[in-house]
Amino acid sequence: MFTKNSLLTSVCAVALVAGSPVFSEVQSTQILEEYFDVFKSTAIEIEVGDKEDNIKSSQWNNVTLKSSDGKMQIAVPWIKVSKKLSGGFALTIADQIDGAFQTPDPEVLEPVRFVVESKNMVIDIDGQLGAREYNSKFGEVIFRTLDNTIISVSATMTDGTGAHLMEVDKSSGTYNLKSMKVNYRVEIEGDVVTSASTFVDIAGKFEAPYYKDYDPEIPTSAFDPSRDLFFQYSSGSGATDIFMESVVGPVEIKATFGPTSAAMGVTGSVASISGQSKNIAYDVNVAGMGLSQMQLSLSNSIVKLFVPLDNVDESKPAGAKIALSGLTLSDQVWAMFDPTAALPRDEINLDIDLSASLRWLKKIAEVDVSNTDQEPPLVMDSAEIKSLNLTIAGAELQTTGSVLVDNSQFPPVPEGTVNISLKGVQGLIGKLTEIGLIPAQNAMMIQGMTAMFFRPGEGGEDHLTSAIEMTKDGHIIANGMPIK
Repeated sequence: MFTKNSLLTSVCAVALVAGSPVFSEVQSTQILEEYFDVFKSTAIEIEVGDKEDNIKSSQWNNVTLKSSDGKMQIAVPWIKVSKKLSGGFALTIADQIDGAFQTPDPEVLEPVRFVVESKNMVIDIDGQLGAREYNSKFGEVIFRTLDNTIISVSATMTDGTGAHLMEVDKSSGTYNLKSMKVNYRVEIEGDVVTSASTFVDIAGKFEAPYYKDYDPEIPTSAFDPSRDLFFQYSSGSGATDIFMESVVGPVEIKATFGPTSAAMGVTGSVASISGQSKNIAYDVNVAGMGLSQMQLSLSNSIVKLFVPLDNVDESKPAGAKIALSGLTLSDQVWAMFDPTAALPRDEINLDIDLSASLRWLKKIAEVDVSNTDQEPPLVMDSAEIKSLNLTIAGAELQTTGSVLVDNSQFPPVPEGTVNISLKGVQGLIGKLTEIGLIPAQNAMMIQGMTAMFFRPGEGGEDHLTSAIEMTKDGHIIANGMPIK
C-alpha cells in the first residue's frame, strides 16, 4: 500500500511551473531531475536509458532503480511530464512496472520477479522549486509476483488518493484507500501456508527527511533524530484467513478486527511505536490434530513504546505499555486444561504500564552497530511501575512501584519499593491443584512462600499484600523479610 503509492507518486514527482509554452521542456526536465536528486541521499541507484524532450513535455525511458546491495531492482519503461492545456503539469507513467528482489530466506535462491500494474492513475502537479506538491488518484493498483513455486504474493488496492509535498529537505504527505486485498502462498519442503486478507477504509500520513552523504556500510552515520521521520495508518475493519497444510494435518485460522491504527517513527528526537485494535476475534480449526474448533476474542488491544534519542547530557522519559481488555476464551479452549469447569471463565485483562528515565552514553551516529561486543550505549537512571495488573480465573494481581538506579557501579544498583496486591490467588492455587495443573506438594510450597513474603490485606479473606524494598547497599527485603 504505502510502498506502491509512494513509489508511483514519488518517483514521478513533478511540479507546476508558470511560464510560456516555450519553456515547458526546460521546466519538465528540471522537475524530473529535481526529484531524482532525492535518491542521492538513499541506498538506491538510478539509471536512465534515454531522454526525449520537446516543447510540451519531457519523457525518460528505461528508468532503473537498484538497491546498492543489488538485492532489489525496479524497471520503469517510461515516465512523462507534460504541460497541461489548462496550465500546470501532469505526470503519466507506464501502466506496468517490472522488478525483482532477493528474499532473506535461504530456501529461496532465485530472485522473486514481480510486476506493478496501475489503472486510471492521474497525478496533477502544483507548487514550485523547493515546495513541489502533487495530488494523485487511481482506480486500481495491483502488485503480483511471477512464476515462483515457493512464494506467491498479490496485493490489490482500489480507489486510492494521495497528496505529496516535496520540500528542500523532506518529503511528506497523506494517502487514502477504499480497500486493499493481500494474498500470499508459501511452500517449503511440502509445507504450504496460504493467507487472504482484506482491509477497508485505509488512511494515513508520512514524513521523511532527506539525508546527505548516506553510507550503507554505516547506516547510522547520517541519522539525525532531531528531524522527524514517521509513518501512520488506520483502517476501518479487516479480515484474515490463514490455512496451513502440514504432516500433522490442516490448520485454519480466521481473524476479524474493527478499527485499527498504528504509528512508528521519530518525532521531536523521540522514537516511538504504537498500535491499537478493537473488536478482535479469532476462530481456530485444528481438527486434523484431534482438537475441537476454538475461538477467542478481544475487545481492545493497545501497544505503546517510546524512547528518547541522543540525550547524552540528561535523562529523558521513556515508556512501554501493553493493555489487553476483555479477552474471552471459548469453552473448547478452557476445556483443554480445565475440563470440569472448576475455574471461573471470566474475561482476562492485562495492563502493563512502565516508565523510565534513560540517558545515552554516546550519539547514535557514533554507535558501531557491527560491534556486538560493545557495552550498551544507554543507561536507565530511574524506573516506575505505573501498573502491572492481571485479572484471570477469579484472581487479581496489582503492582505499583518506583526505583532509582545507581549507575556509578556495575552492575547498577536499584533503590526503591514495589507494592504487590494479590486477590483470590489462594483460591486459584487450590483449584489449579484440584484439576492437576499444580502438584499438591508444589502448591504447599507456594502457600508457604506467600505466607513468608506476603501479609493479609484489607480486601477480604483471600487478599495478600507485600512491599518489596530494594536498598542502596544491594539488599532486597519483602515485608521486613530479607530475600537478598
